[in-house]
Amino acid sequence: MLTKQHQLIAEDLARIYPRISEKLDGIYGKTVLVTGGAGFMGSWLAELVSYLNREEKASIKLYLVDSALDLFTERLGHLVHDASIEFIRCDMRSLLEIPRDVNYVIHAAATPDGRFHASSPIETMTTIAEGTSSILRASNRVSNLIKFVNVSSSSVYAADQHIESITESARGRTFKPNSTSAYSEAKRYAEVLCAAARSEARIPIVTVRPFTFCGAYQQLDSPWFLNNFINDALYQRPIRILGDGKSVRTLLYGADLAYWLLVIMLHSKSGQVFNIGSDQAKYLNELAMCVAVNFSPSPSIMMNTLLAGAGENTRLVPDISAVKSSFGLEVYTDVAHAISRTIDWYQANLIQTENRLL
Repeated sequence: MLTKQHQLIAEDLARIYPRISEKLDGIYGKTVLVTGGAGFMGSWLAELVSYLNREEKASIKLYLVDSALDLFTERLGHLVHDASIEFIRCDMRSLLEIPRDVNYVIHAAATPDGRFHASSPIETMTTIAEGTSSILRASNRVSNLIKFVNVSSSSVYAADQHIESITESARGRTFKPNSTSAYSEAKRYAEVLCAAARSEARIPIVTVRPFTFCGAYQQLDSPWFLNNFINDALYQRPIRILGDGKSVRTLLYGADLAYWLLVIMLHSKSGQVFNIGSDQAKYLNELAMCVAVNFSPSPSIMMNTLLAGAGENTRLVPDISAVKSSFGLEVYTDVAHAISRTIDWYQANLIQTENRLL
């Protein structure tokens, strides 16, 4: 029996499916391998594959590769006995081979958590660099490989608060040889490595550059603005914004992301690069209000809560015209609904945790 959390996810996948079903025909009967399988993307992809197999008889085989077995069983315990989903416990840096029946690879093995990047820059870089090298070598030995999707990052772009939206051809960030650049530089290296593998080994590789997401399977204490806002509201604190609330962000819901990844995987051409994220830009104070209206009583919103000052306002908005025109994709979950569903999932998670402790 599905928990309330997993029912919420199934409802979201079912809501979007009719709008995108005709784009998924090519996935039926195929085998997909996802690295970083216990992470945010991997968990949503596992939920989507399970949904398609259960409701649409898609007969998809899914391999999830990750070193975090405990996280997998905690998040996806309801899928442990699903014969179509297999977990492979492995550190990406030591990966030697992948199952021979794999048709598609989605390489998403890296944490975007800046706290980890700051505390463990060497592991951050080696996981991305050596892990990408390992999965490329292993993929090159698979005879039925159709597509390899490299999950890069929006951090490869230069930060510029004056850019309305960032296109795939936007200039890259200035090279800074220090540990604070570990994640972004490793992602840039991985993109070059994939380009080399595409040229030398003829591996059909497509790169996606993720922006900002929300939904199930993000830790509530993750250091991202929405998680902080929801955390404050759940524990009946004022929602705190470090600056004046005029920085601009977007949010793509996890269910949208999972469908997008499969469609791009199926229909893209080797060598292409795509931004993935929402183009519905909002000020942080607007997003804080979207959180607040989901609670009663509604929490207050406090600005400029960082004593040292929050610095300049920033803008991080992807131009997604390429995925819209190439695949007919769109944002299926508007930002207010995405935030509401995310809050529902966190609340269900808290209730389930409290019940276990009783």
